[in-house]
Amino acid sequence: MTGEIAIYGVFVPTLLVLGIAASLVTLALMRLFNFVGIYRLFAYRALVDLCLFVLVLGFFAWLSPIIGFHQ
Repeated sequence: MTGEIAIYGVFVPTLLVLGIAASLVTLALMRLFNFVGIYRLFAYRALVDLCLFVLVLGFFAWLSPIIGFHQ
């Protein structure tokens, strides 16, 4: 997963794009977890949010060659 993505002629690191996408998906999942009440099962909400972000980012990094973010 090395390389850059060209967005309107500006080269952006792939990990930055994946991190922004993972942040947006994690934000949506956090709202869903709050609505459903899953956070009541955990003592440290911030740690759950961090682990959720790492899992989503890892999934996007694993999926990146399939969707075309490889060199």
